[in-house]
Amino acid sequence: MRLSILTLAAAVALELNWDAAHAGRGLPTTDNPYCDVTTYTLRDLPEQAMSTLDSSGRPVIVVSSTVLEQSPAYGRFLMAHECCHHTLGHVQRFHEGFGHLGPQPFFYIAPQLKQMELDADCCAVKLLKSLHETDSIEAAKQVMLGFGTSPTGAYYPTGTERADNIDNCAAQN
Repeated sequence: MRLSILTLAAAVALELNWDAAHAGRGLPTTDNPYCDVTTYTLRDLPEQAMSTLDSSGRPVIVVSSTVLEQSPAYGRFLMAHECCHHTLGHVQRFHEGFGHLGPQPFFYIAPQLKQMELDADCCAVKLLKSLHETDSIEAAKQVMLGFGTSPTGAYYPTGTERADNIDNCAAQN
């Protein structure tokens, strides 16, 4: 079962706030070669990965350690994708907007989620292509094809849409 993005973000934010308060004595991290953002790993993460800000407003990424262990190539795509959410300004925009949207912020941001995912996928593809990590691009495409015509998350594009987007971005110079 998939949780809403806000539920997941709240759960992870609680853990990250605890971690920040305990000066790194909590959650494990992993090296993320795609950006200089602290990347935490969690075994029981209900989603594959996410980007957020910690309690001090610093960018952080959380990735499923299970995915990193079971599919390293796809795990690299996820880390690049989450880095792109930060570099494209998606995370900062959400955090700034939540304070001004009232009690139902998700209602207002849901229409933007689909395009943000496609943009982060394309950014990740370009980054991985520049590093000659085509196995990670292909792994992401195969995972997305596994979703078929189903959405890949709440208000996200379908697997087919994302696979096509990955192909189109990989074909660009």
